[in-house]
Amino acid sequence: MMRTLEGPLSDAAQVSAVPFPSAAFERAADEMRPHLVVIDITYLSEDRVRPLMMEQFAEVGSVLVFTSEGGGGWMDDLGARVSGPLESHSADALLSLIAPPTLSVVPA
Repeated sequence: MMRTLEGPLSDAAQVSAVPFPSAAFERAADEMRPHLVVIDITYLSEDRVRPLMMEQFAEVGSVLVFTSEGGGGWMDDLGARVSGPLESHSADALLSLIAPPTLSVVPA
């Protein structure tokens, strides 16, 4: 599933896909401050993985999405402290969960 999302997401954002659990995940989690983290729980227990991810990304305030090949899923916005069901895991639906960066014009 992640390979399917990687292409469309990379058109609009910097994407890094790493397996969990792995050293590559630990490295990415330590080095990046992601706005959006998509976790494919097709072969994982959400009850075990969700608390770990919430703890890992709480300080950053990431939006966590737990989804599987079956579709739908669950979203936790750690910055806004909002959680709820997710009906679609399309690239557009996922990108709509994060606010676009705001730019300010600073006089010279």
